[in-house]
Amino acid sequence: MSNTTFRRHFPHIAREITESRSTPGGSSSGEERQSRLDTVVARNAKLKITNRTLKGHLKLAAAQIQRLASESAQLRQALEASAKVTRIGTARQPRPWKVNV
Repeated sequence: MSNTTFRRHFPHIAREITESRSTPGGSSSGEERQSRLDTVVARNAKLKITNRTLKGHLKLAAAQIQRLASESAQLRQALEASAKVTRIGTARQPRPWKVNV
């Protein structure tokens, strides 16, 4: 992700990074840095769990869409067959070309 995109979508995090870089190295205590690190690690773990859950939901939704599409095609074919509908523009087998020598 480019810096511009990161700053546009996550301005609060970009500000925190800028502030942490602009402060002299010894100004924040080790406990404060550890506390921030613990917060980030906990937030990251929570996001990983949420991401895993959402991936599962997405896979399930895709499977349902595939099933419904297949079922819809079968029902449409059955309906057209029972109503004796003739499809126009169906794919035909190509005719072999005759070569006159």
